[in-house]
Amino acid sequence: MGIRSWLNPVVVAAVLLGLAVGPILAQSVPTVKLPKPDSAGWIKIFRGDNQSDFSVYTGSGTPASEAGTAPFGKVFFMQGGDTIRTSGNPNGQLIFKQNFSNYIMEVQLRWPGNVYNTGSMEKLQWNDVGQSNGLPTCIECQGDPNQGIGQVWCLGPGSARPWITFKGKSDSHGAINDSTQKAMDFGGSGNQNCIVGFPGWQKPFPATVSGHEWVTMRTEVHGKDTTRHFVDGQKVMEYWNPRIAKSTDANALVKSLTEGMVTVQSEGGEVWYRGWRIKLLPEDPLYKDLYPPTTLSAPRPERKAPERYSLGFNGSTLTILSEGRPALDLMGRKIKNLVPEGLLKP
Repeated sequence: MGIRSWLNPVVVAAVLLGLAVGPILAQSVPTVKLPKPDSAGWIKIFRGDNQSDFSVYTGSGTPASEAGTAPFGKVFFMQGGDTIRTSGNPNGQLIFKQNFSNYIMEVQLRWPGNVYNTGSMEKLQWNDVGQSNGLPTCIECQGDPNQGIGQVWCLGPGSARPWITFKGKSDSHGAINDSTQKAMDFGGSGNQNCIVGFPGWQKPFPATVSGHEWVTMRTEVHGKDTTRHFVDGQKVMEYWNPRIAKSTDANALVKSLTEGMVTVQSEGGEVWYRGWRIKLLPEDPLYKDLYPPTTLSAPRPERKAPERYSLGFNGSTLTILSEGRPALDLMGRKIKNLVPEGLLKP
């Protein structure tokens, strides 16, 4: 094999220019071809026939390092239609290979047997080293009812992990959302990187879980601004300013988490997912190519000429008459059954 046949042109350019190769290669992030949204604006993430749009992550390196691994058949299985089944062993993530920044995402989940740990991830970083054991650098929307669906785990290596800002206070599990408290930073340091949602620890635990019925998790993400988690319509979590920072200092910024990939998780046992879908918001860079123009971007209608009017008297009351509007007196009060007398031409 000749040298030209295997050298990556990006690497060659970097060497010739004396640049570090790593950062340039790390900029390559996969994308997928998204279908047009339905009439309500939703795009199905898993459609059954788009297996190539996914990657699986089970290790402690970067998600990019496992990009060539088959996403289905070991950790995740296609159950039929738009339903996915997890094995629970090994732990891992089913990653949709597309960055999003501003969106609403929904997924339904159910436990056909025992209740196991699970969840979905937002702001997953494709080229960042993960925490370990199939946990990438990301922010998790917890799916385990035994902890409380919708709470947050900030996941990443100990040296630089996600931090978030929210109204809350410290507690025995790490921290808890509390709208009556002042804003605080949390998540980047120590082993207690869990933020409990508004309802409290082990809440919500919907009754449908025990009945092996479906639960809906919704995540609303606005870039590096506010993110909210909902469980069956109940708001569980609200935070803002997600970023990677040093574990010793929440303000030692490495990067803001303005965008990232999304996943569903396998951790411990069998869980089913269905109806995994996303609705992009206008601030997302992908929005303009997928959604039709709105009335806000439509041309303004032509302005009509002013209505013709006449002045007249009804007895001793001076009135204003116009086409298409009832007669009014000079105080703007409607005059009923007006028969104008002595009309004055304008």
